[in-house]
Parts: sequence; C-alpha cells; structure tokens
Amino acid sequence: MVLGAGLMNGDTVTPLLGQRIDRAITFWQRQLARKNRPATLILSGGQGGDETVPEGQAMRDYAIAHGIPADQAIAETQSKNTYENMFFSKRLIAESGVEHPKTIFVTNNYHTFRAAIFAKQAGLAASGIGARTAGFFLPNAVMREYIAIIVQHKRSHMAVAFAILVFTALLSVIQSNPDWVSNFFRFLDGI
Repeated sequence: MVLGAGLMNGDTVTPLLGQRIDRAITFWQRQLARKNRPATLILSGGQGGDETVPEGQAMRDYAIAHGIPADQAIAETQSKNTYENMFFSKRLIAESGVEHPKTIFVTNNYHTFRAAIFAKQAGLAASGIGARTAGFFLPNAVMREYIAIIVQHKRSHMAVAFAILVFTALLSVIQSNPDWVSNFFRFLDGI
C-alpha cells in the first residue's frame, strides 16, 4: 500500500510522492523475484479540493507507466488523510479475499512512525517501509511529524509535563531547605 501525498498541478505525482511509489515498485520487483508471485499494490489517496483527479488514480497511472501491470495496481480514492488511507485500504484488502495477507505500507521515511500508529488505530496489521526524502525537506517534515504526534497524544504529554513540573518544584524546595523532609514527616506524625 502506498500512501498519498498530494498532487502537483492537480493531476501530477510530485517528486516526494514519486519517491514513495518508486520504493513500492522496487519492493514489488523484489517480491516477484523472491517468491515468483507479485504483490498487489494499493495506491491510496482521495481527491483534494485543488486536485482534478484522485491521488490514488494518479499514483496508479504512475505505477503502471513505470512497469506495474494494471491488474496488480488498485487505486483507493476515498481517503483524505493517513488514517483513512489505512482504513479504506484495509477494506480493499478484506474484499480481495486473501487470507492472512502480509501488508506493507510505503511512505516517506520521516512519516513511517506516525503512519504505523494510524495503521494500528485502523486495525490494520502492517509494517512500514520508508522512502528516501530530499535533505532540504527533512528538517521541516520531521518537526511537523513531532508536533503532530504531540498534538495527537496531548493528554498524556500534558500529564507527563505536569508531573515533571511538580517533581522539579519539589526538588527545588528540598534543595533550598534540606530539613524540609524531616519537618514534613514530623508534621505528619503530629496529625
């Protein structure tokens, strides 16, 4: 399964998205050479407001133009985000009738961790393969992923931050008044 990433000029695979598809094609070729049977590619992405075709369709056309047989490339065209890529692709896998499929998703290397979280949330047992990302794009992309993970799990991050703050405050009080602990226990004994 290849996760979408937006199209250029509304209908053209971007270099970033091309890296993902190329990585999937390489995997497909290796699978064919090792097991003498091809994998089926699901190219997953819906149509954004500025796109004239769904990403999944443009991605499928790209894969076919680069040697993937048409009957081994399926376009998933409903999804609008990574969670939906996983959810709708899982449906296509289930409809294929393959029992115990081994599912691999392909995205850019900076996005594999968060995509794996979404796969788990969608109930899809899948491993990720990261495609190379241009160096100039990487710092911004990694920062975006980091912020997205924090926002996605804000309650647990806030709880940890609060615990660190309380612990730091307690250590400051103890350091500024070494007798504080013994005085505190005397106070408890007096209650």
